Amino acid sequence: MSQRHTLQVFEQYQKARLTFVQSVADLATRPQNIETLQNAGVMALLRPLLLDVVPSVQQTAALALGRLANYSDHLAESVVRGDILPQLVYSLAEQNRFYKKAAAFVLRAVAKHSPQLAQSVIDCGALDALVVCLEEFDPSVKEAATWALGYIARHNAELSQHVVDAGSVPLLVLCLQEPEIALKRVAASALSDIAKHSPELAQTVVDAGAIAHLAQMILNPDAQLKRQIFSALSQIAKHSVDLAEMVVEAEIFPAAFACLNDSDEYVKKNCATLIREIVKHTPEV
Repeated sequence: MSQRHTLQVFEQYQKARLTFVQSVADLATRPQNIETLQNAGVMALLRPLLLDVVPSVQQTAALALGRLANYSDHLAESVVRGDILPQLVYSLAEQNRFYKKAAAFVLRAVAKHSPQLAQSVIDCGALDALVVCLEEFDPSVKEAATWALGYIARHNAELSQHVVDAGSVPLLVLCLQEPEIALKRVAASALSDIAKHSPELAQTVVDAGAIAHLAQMILNPDAQLKRQIFSALSQIAKHSVDLAEMVVEAEIFPAAFACLNDSDEYVKKNCATLIREIVKHTPEV
């Protein structure tokens, strides 16, 4: 009886930890709970659970942290101050696909708020780990990593260059070619976020062969994908005559003109923006 009783104590403790992280993750989805969770010291309580022996506790703790960090820059800064990021980056290389998705979500949630917080994500070595995730077999891990890289790159040219230097662009172009629509969308968005800052960054995206793969998807029935396609092509074409001509040479017309009558307002808007960015350079184009 005493052995069974002893094991029960451990089982109860495990159940309590899992119940705790599941409850916090659920509470963190509602804005009205955030301040109460923060005042109760939730960050410090979640941190050790990232290294829990039970995988489901680890994953749910990371998900809860991501939801909290996503809510405000103040909470994202708490994640940085709590020295949680290095732990997540280490786990990206070591853990299973469910944890990798959750860890990438936390990195994205921190990086989105400001260039300074995005730099904190870079400083803890996240870029290399995220780029490795782009080579994972599981498309949902690739998608989570692509989201995070895009959120880092979108702030400014310097951060975008770091994302490029980590070797992400060729792998993002490969993600465009995957069958999953959600992955295609986020890859096009990330390439757009990289290309928008300067002609040099746009040229890096072009050199990886992105234009041809983006152009092929102009008539894809998925409206959200088309929005991102036109946005990415616009961010490339806007910089110079040469880049605009490369977009035109990918034979996006007359298919692009048809999208001006698309049922989705954002597709129409982004398509019109692309045409504007092409024709503004010179009468010949």
